[in-house]
This record gives sequence, structure tokens and C-alpha cells, in this order.
Amino acid sequence: MGEVIPIPNERATERRPIHIEFTPRAFPGNRIAARLDYNAVMDRWTVELEHVNRGYRITKSVATPYRPYEYLPWFVCYFADPSGKATEITPDNLGDDMKLFLVPGPSGKSPEDD
Repeated sequence: MGEVIPIPNERATERRPIHIEFTPRAFPGNRIAARLDYNAVMDRWTVELEHVNRGYRITKSVATPYRPYEYLPWFVCYFADPSGKATEITPDNLGDDMKLFLVPGPSGKSPEDD
């Protein structure tokens, strides 16, 4: 399934903005920022992914389960429920059931390479 990027479920449940910075194993030495905001009007989460080292926005869109957010050739991120039960991202399941995964792309470092 790839690397799991931890999401603070308490902040998600409370619909508070979430900002996470991490260095993926697939892209060593590079910082990635994930920003999640709850849009009450749309009743949906939005997601922004940024390559911090370059100041490059990878994506900014509605957070959609099972949709690939690609930063090729290095990696692909996606939200998914490993159990397959959740089909949408809600404040109650984000972080607990619905997780953010990162998998290496063709030029990304595989976790098995560690």
C-alpha cells in the first residue's frame, strides 16, 4: 500500500486546519507539506500538497478518496480506507479509517531499498 502519512484525527474530527510536513522515504532529502482544510460550504475537505524545497505546489483540490495526486517521477499520494468500507472523506473518518498513502514513482526510492 505504500507509506502512511499520519493525519491527526482529533483535528480532523474538529474540522480544524491540518498542516503536516514530512520527508517521504520515496523522495529522501525532500520536504513535502500537506495542508487539509475543511470547507463547510462544500461540506468537503480540500488538500494542498507542496514540494517545500522548491516552493512548488503539486496539487490543490478537493480531497477525493482513491484519486492519485501525482508528483512524477518521484511519488503518488492518495487517500484510501484499507478496509475498503469508507467511500468518502469525512471529518469522522479522516485519519482513523481514511488514510493518506504515498507510493514511490518510477524514480522514487522504494521502502525496500532502506
